Amino acid sequence: MAEFIKKRSVVLLTLFGLACPFIGMALIDFYYYSSLIGWIAGFISIVSAYIIVVRRPETEPGA
Repeated sequence: MAEFIKKRSVVLLTLFGLACPFIGMALIDFYYYSSLIGWIAGFISIVSAYIIVVRRPETEPGA
């Protein structure tokens, strides 16, 4: 499971980052600031995925 998450972390973070604002907007009736929290969480996820891509070596060992 850890190997799956390690290999697919960028894809998972990107999908989570794109889904967060929509989830936050859907929960606006539950909590007033959920939309803002969703946008912030989405931004942090996208930036984290970008940092992982920039720091990842060109060729991975074993590829």
